[in-house]
Amino acid sequence: MTSATDLTRIKQAMLTELDNTLRQNYHQTLTEVLNELRIRNIFTPANPTPDNVFSIVLNNHLLTYKPATSVIQLREALERLAHGKFGLCARCGREIPTAILEKHPTTTLCLSCAQAKR
Repeated sequence: MTSATDLTRIKQAMLTELDNTLRQNYHQTLTEVLNELRIRNIFTPANPTPDNVFSIVLNNHLLTYKPATSVIQLREALERLAHGKFGLCARCGREIPTAILEKHPTTTLCLSCAQAKR
């Protein structure tokens, strides 16, 4: 059974992964918005100010929220944690090793099931 200390480390790993994912998504989305603005010839300066970009984005309704797969996986992991199913293999129900969960908190399969899936 996963100890309270292990769960704390795993939760911290999940938050770190979520933070990294959201930062990456932010930069990717900003790049896509700037490219879209340039394609539409709405905004052409090479280095627009954030206020100009946000104003154009809001006025033109350019953004729709599409959660990244990794964000969805983290949300699902948090739900499993809340329901007492975190760390258990989704296929066979065996416990997933803590070391794996610390590195990959969204893991849903134990080693045996993951290898069998390949």
